[in-house]
Amino acid sequence: MPKVVDAARVTAQANTVWRTCTGCSLLKPLADGVERCPACQTPAPQTVTEAGWDLAGRYATLVGRIEAWAHLIPNVSDTERLDHIRQALATLDPQPRNKGVK
Repeated sequence: MPKVVDAARVTAQANTVWRTCTGCSLLKPLADGVERCPACQTPAPQTVTEAGWDLAGRYATLVGRIEAWAHLIPNVSDTERLDHIRQALATLDPQPRNKGVK
């Protein structure tokens, strides 16, 4: 007796197999070597709140690194402290404003 799944496989391309998408955990026709469906492959745009929390988290991490080199790490020369603080400041790349935010 034919099943609904058999009818769906007839309409799919020859090299696709119905597998569970690793992104959304739904059963979808995926080609060989593909783990995610097209909807899960495109990243979702961040909301303003998510982008703000991401930026705040990055700044908090930077402040923690600076504080560690300024006060908490013993037996280090002032020159070495300043070099590490400058390096920490240089690694912070500001996120472009309003890009990918809805």
